Formats: sequence, structure tokens, C-alpha cells
Amino acid sequence: MARCPTALLDDLVPVLTVLRTWSGVIEKKPGVFYAYRQPFLHFHLGADGRRRADIRSPAGWASIDLPWPLSRRRGQGLLRELRRCYAERGGSRSSGRVGRNRGRARFRS
Repeated sequence: MARCPTALLDDLVPVLTVLRTWSGVIEKKPGVFYAYRQPFLHFHLGADGRRRADIRSPAGWASIDLPWPLSRRRGQGLLRELRRCYAERGGSRSSGRVGRNRGRARFRS
């Protein structure tokens, strides 16, 4: 399955903007994120045109379907899942960077 073209990630800007602020997270290529030097998040586009996010936690890779455009609710759900997997991988919430009041995604309805 091919990687998702960057142009098809424009509706994810609020989520990706928050993700870029997290300690230990770097974007090696557009839409390809590593957390603490380990692959963490990337996106695929299936032959059927469906987009998905692959998120890595200590238990392995999980795929999440991402309709286009992404609704506010689905974006918030994606961010919650990313926070959970990041914390499981050793991401620190004590830095304040991933806390409840900071780093919230802003979506247009």
C-alpha cells in the first residue's frame, strides 16, 4: 500500500501541528513521524482511495481509517489515540507539552 500524498493530509494540519510540539517527536518526511527515534505515525492511501493512519504503540502497529475531509470529532479522536500511544512509548506528560490545556487541535466545523 502506497504512502498517502502530502496534499491529502491538509485536513490533518491541526493534529499534526500539535504532534510536532511533543518532546521527542520529529517529522522525518512530510507525514512521517518518529517518537524517540522509533517510527510512530505515517499515512497510507489504499487502492480503493481510502486513507488511513498507522500508529505504533509498544503492542505494535494499529490502523485507523481517516475519511477525507476529517471531521472535528474524528480529528480529536485521532489526537487522543496519538496521545495514548505516545504515553505508552514513554512520552512525558510532565513537560506540559501534551497536557490537557496545551496542544489542543483546532478544527473548523
